Amino acid sequence: MSDIRESVDKLYSKILDFVSYSFRTEKEVRDRAAYYLRKISFPPGVDPATVVDEIILRFKTSRDIDDDEYTRRYIEGLILSPKSKSSREAAMFLYKKGIPESISGKYLSQLGGELEEKSLGILVEKKARSLKSLRDPATRNKLIRYLISKGFNPDRVRAEVDKIASLK
Repeated sequence: MSDIRESVDKLYSKILDFVSYSFRTEKEVRDRAAYYLRKISFPPGVDPATVVDEIILRFKTSRDIDDDEYTRRYIEGLILSPKSKSSREAAMFLYKKGIPESISGKYLSQLGGELEEKSLGILVEKKARSLKSLRDPATRNKLIRYLISKGFNPDRVRAEVDKIASLK
């Protein structure tokens, strides 16, 4: 019994160290636990998956792992960040982190418009400086295609490019 407790405590300690560095998603913790399970041996009769589930439940009750909070923090951080990302790029990042679409969709619908507006404005101004003239249709179309490929809404892109072109 002490071997089991010792193995569980060792795994919990390693995962706690991993979680303490930064806010993590449940998928990240499960992936890291799977990595640690290759190094830690459990006595026969102990199901490592059950142990991992119990550890994750402990972290969830203490709110060290909360996908909802992670998503909210990430999107608010993007809004405050000088980097420009579209809502689609943010959704793909959250998908890779294991956040369900229901959670990411909820926050992106609330804050996504603000994120897109800020990011699109910054990116259009930045690209417009490097281009010769936005009055040239070929250059304008090149900029529009670039922004659409970044995941921005085509209607918003055209409106923003027209607004910047009229100022130049």
